[in-house]
Amino acid sequence: MSNADLAAFLLQERLPEQYRQQIHAYFIPFIEGVLPRIRAGDLRVLGIHGAQGSGKSTLAALLQWYLQCEHGMTVAVVSIDDFYLRRAEREVLAKTEHPLLLTRGVPGSHDVALAKQTLAALLALKSGQSLDLPRFDKSCDDRAQRSAWPRISGPVDLVIFEGWCLGAEACEPAALLAPVNALELAEDSDGAWRRYVNTALAGPYRDLFAQIDYLLMLAAPSFGCVQGWRLEQEQKLAAKVDAGSASALMDAPAIQRFIQHYQRITEQCLRALPLRADCVMTMAADRQISAAHYPRQGDDHAAETCPSLVFSDLDGTLLDHDNYSFSAALPALARLAELGVIWVLNTSKTQAELHQLAAQLNNPYPFIIENGAAVVVPAGCDLLADVDLSIVNGQRVKEFAPRREQILTLLHGWRAQYGYQFSGFADHDAPTLCKITGLSLQEAELALLREYSEPIRWEDSDERWQAFAVLLAAEGLQALKGGRFIHIMGAADKGRAMAWLASCLYPSGPAPQLIALGDSGNDIAMLERADIAVLVRSPHHSPPQIVAPQGDLHITEGFGPVGWNEALLDIFGAGD
Repeated sequence: MSNADLAAFLLQERLPEQYRQQIHAYFIPFIEGVLPRIRAGDLRVLGIHGAQGSGKSTLAALLQWYLQCEHGMTVAVVSIDDFYLRRAEREVLAKTEHPLLLTRGVPGSHDVALAKQTLAALLALKSGQSLDLPRFDKSCDDRAQRSAWPRISGPVDLVIFEGWCLGAEACEPAALLAPVNALELAEDSDGAWRRYVNTALAGPYRDLFAQIDYLLMLAAPSFGCVQGWRLEQEQKLAAKVDAGSASALMDAPAIQRFIQHYQRITEQCLRALPLRADCVMTMAADRQISAAHYPRQGDDHAAETCPSLVFSDLDGTLLDHDNYSFSAALPALARLAELGVIWVLNTSKTQAELHQLAAQLNNPYPFIIENGAAVVVPAGCDLLADVDLSIVNGQRVKEFAPRREQILTLLHGWRAQYGYQFSGFADHDAPTLCKITGLSLQEAELALLREYSEPIRWEDSDERWQAFAVLLAAEGLQALKGGRFIHIMGAADKGRAMAWLASCLYPSGPAPQLIALGDSGNDIAMLERADIAVLVRSPHHSPPQIVAPQGDLHITEGFGPVGWNEALLDIFGAGD
């Protein structure tokens, strides 16, 4: 591939020069890596998953162009967006099933039969045969005229199938009960729309996605980024259409409402799909790829060749809930050191607290703070040396959430405006926090040095909490329940930070076996993404419900560090 050819492609697609770097660093190595499977005929349909505005259509165009130019292949590109039901069909659904089904996008709003027929026809095309590929005109919210459908001639070497929900799976009915945003609360109060969409995922969409031989995921850093990306996407679309066709395009408020249709499944995919996809390309907020990870690579020899990575919560898990001691876990800690296993602290605690605790635990590795809000690489640690990180307070940091100052402004504003009864860390000094938590004065001072979250104690009614939760969701915030407090923070979680760090620590070769240990609700995202999830029992609360574990789930007999110790010695053996 010549520089001139690549420059022409960048110009044609109106791509910035930075995209050239991603092409060489990630996209060409990826396609060259799967090329033998394409040539062998066991990779016929390549799926690309990515949230709105993540660049999946651009990537599909690049891969098509590269395979055609460099390897002389015939490549067809289709999007799940090409198979939306006609507007008239969605109007019928809106009347007979639920009004929200008028809006294109979610499972249930596609002509799945047409999508399956198109994929099958493409794969069956022979020399001399051709096929018109369906297209949807978003500017008029309806299927494009047949005359606008592109034609492709066979035989086809590869079909690239891209879409925002490719690979999504149905969730347990219990997970549908609570609304995730204002749209669901106001316009789907009984959950009928959610159930319809979930049933579609469990049935026809599951069969459609089963046609995908290899799934590449472009993993957004959070759902909060998606709204801005989607607005930018709409603005680009507006620039391409004439004034008469632009009436169906959306402004910023319309985009904000529209994107809420996608929130539940997008967040579900961000949690679960990184461990099911064949390749995960992690994205930063500016849409630059920061790492590529191959979770399923080397499965045939996983037991013998893949390394293990341990991620552990602290309070109530490795540290005793009542006295913060980890003495009961010393045998397992010694075993990890003996085997050279990297083990990562993944906690609601602050960076200031972690520096001290890591030293006490003799842990030299990167750690995850404030429920996945950031990954910190401590001074003297040479891991992640090749990863581009921010410098925050003199430390190398990967941030996934907004700063605490923004959160406090919102919380205190709502408390003043609506009279909500709650207290947070910002309302207390260190001596008071000592009385509430049992921390020492020094520990309480470190706990107050939060950067990305605010722990609160809710002192109002359950009914008022529901209204408060809607305000949080509208601002892209979430409430994670820990052992003692509810942590208010941005759209980050321990599982996403764990997956990102794992991909950076092992960017190539067999994917590591992820072992996660936790005891509370704020550990669920981490436990659900683990290959081995260990629920550590607590004497103070029941184990959280793990609805969709991706691997094996274990519950300890012992409490806190006693259970932590027994679980890891069972996994790694007690040694000599």
